Amino acid sequence: MAGRLIGLIVNPIAGMGGSVGLKGSDGPGTIAEARRRGAEPVAASRARRALRAIQQEGFDGPLLAAAGAMGAEAASAEGIAVEEIGNPSPTTSAEDTIAIARQMRRAVVGLILFAGGDGTARDIHAAVGEEIAMLGIPTGVKMHSGVFATGPEAAGRLAARFAGPEGERLELRRAEIVDIDEEALRNGRLSARLHGYGRVPFERRLLQAAKRASAGDDEAAIAAAAREIAHNLVAGTAYVVGPGHTAKQVLVALGLSSGVLGVDLVIDGGLAGADLGEADILRLAGARPLRIIVGVTGGQGFVFGRGNQPISPAVIRRAGPSGLTIIAGPGKLAGLAEPRLLVDTGDPVLDAELAGYRRIVTGAGEETVMRLAVG
Repeated sequence: MAGRLIGLIVNPIAGMGGSVGLKGSDGPGTIAEARRRGAEPVAASRARRALRAIQQEGFDGPLLAAAGAMGAEAASAEGIAVEEIGNPSPTTSAEDTIAIARQMRRAVVGLILFAGGDGTARDIHAAVGEEIAMLGIPTGVKMHSGVFATGPEAAGRLAARFAGPEGERLELRRAEIVDIDEEALRNGRLSARLHGYGRVPFERRLLQAAKRASAGDDEAAIAAAAREIAHNLVAGTAYVVGPGHTAKQVLVALGLSSGVLGVDLVIDGGLAGADLGEADILRLAGARPLRIIVGVTGGQGFVFGRGNQPISPAVIRRAGPSGLTIIAGPGKLAGLAEPRLLVDTGDPVLDAELAGYRRIVTGAGEETVMRLAVG
């Protein structure tokens, strides 16, 4: 397939802190701590999912890929012709990302396809600004920026369309690049900053929106819904409560206190554990029945896969399809870029199992039905 040249950059450590409750991969010592807690790399496997999707759309390369683990290894493993670029350090760094993106700018690539999170998007933007289009394979923890596809396969499909015959007609739009201070996040403070705008190939159903704050007029409805959920908790059952203001209203209704950004576990009306990772959840729940209470990411519509990675595929399977309670105010649902909710758990089989129409708690005794789709 003829088309415009695509550059590939993979941040090999992106997202490693997610499942173990570290809320990101930035900061000195974070990756060492993630490994100590048993975290495994996720970036390469998610990049390969995107590359398989790009081939399924008819793209046969070549790719201009960052050398080694920063891109070329993933592309070669999928049988895509690669021209390597750059000489990243063995541990890889933001400086490597910036240097390689600058080399890609000089090589006149049309699109930088990257696997990473908001920090990686920020680094690429620092190197190329709005001069070159960019598209993120969502691989980080939060991904509040609007330059990411809804999932790895969506990224591959959109990149293939950019490179193909229809690419000239594909609209490029400006999208926000937002990054969170991860150290502040780990200390329970949400500090977000707009770093600029990137240009992204636009196809609404394949591209995630930037995160937006919740609607203020939902407060009374959510508080009432949380009180009802708290009243109906079953003794002897372990309840995973996801991050975010909405889900945490259940803790408020129980008279419990925890940081708004972590994943917690409630058993018999008490806080069994706060700010937990996947292994902590499963250990503390033991043999008890398990249920999950989660909110929805404002503006984006994600139920799983954005900031709540400790609620992992293993945890979700343990709870089962009937063990999921989704709570969201009507204003938040009305403000979504698309009238659907999304899942991106990291397990494509599980994502497909979760997809379908689900009841969403919107107030005390009030529900609506929305489609849960694969990111």
